[in-house]
Amino acid sequence: MEESGLKILLVDDEAKFLDSISERVRLKGFEPLPARSGGEALEIARNTQLHAAVVDLKMPDMDGLTVITKLKEIQPDIRTVLLTGFGDDKVREAAEALDAAYFEKDEMGRFWSFLTGMGTKDFRVLLVDDEKKFLDTLSDRVRLKGFEPIAAQGGREALEIARKTKIHAAVVDLKMPGMDGLVTITKLKEIQPDIKTVLLTGFGDDKVKEAAEAIDAAYFEKDEMGRFWNFMKKLQRSLEDGMAAAGMATGGDLDDAAKWRKNDSEK
Repeated sequence: MEESGLKILLVDDEAKFLDSISERVRLKGFEPLPARSGGEALEIARNTQLHAAVVDLKMPDMDGLTVITKLKEIQPDIRTVLLTGFGDDKVREAAEALDAAYFEKDEMGRFWSFLTGMGTKDFRVLLVDDEKKFLDTLSDRVRLKGFEPIAAQGGREALEIARKTKIHAAVVDLKMPGMDGLVTITKLKEIQPDIKTVLLTGFGDDKVKEAAEAIDAAYFEKDEMGRFWNFMKKLQRSLEDGMAAAGMATGGDLDDAAKWRKNDSEK
């Protein structure tokens, strides 16, 4: 794997396990930053920009859920993983409530597939809007969320980009000169059938919402951006899980891949 340059904070009070996982993370092309306690982890986070943190649940000074909560206070966009040998459904639910991925130490195959997926591919999001100021603001926010934004100021420009570049998702305005958002989404799906699409509009109504759903596009109005960002966060997790499942299948672990995809579809 090529060097990703991504810094991964690893937090575990067991020195032997921490050394082992650090070496494996390094071999995966990431830069591991080990910490033997929650306090040490927080100190690192205050001084170093991190891409992700993998945190043990049970540690003497501070449990993993508390560490994750405090890490997100320091770096709100950090990706977090709770990796534990003492998990149960209650702990899993608590991790998910913090927007942290959850893995048990007896399922390291799934964990490594997930971690590899975080660094192997950028999630390209095509943003289509004729209002440049809004487009620039949205692009900045999308970049902070960990996506790679690609901006287009109209439907035709968006289609030209889609013909040349693999796009994972497209967020499209409804009212644009030359080609409206519904037509743009329809044509984008003809070029890249697997693309995830969102109609984001300031001029919506029930009829527009039904039209968006008819072409398998999510629908959000611009006065409900909180819901939109929650959707994008879930979309990113879904894309990562899909990549990890594909990685398992490539490695021959077809049963685990199928189970993972099934579980994800039931969420």
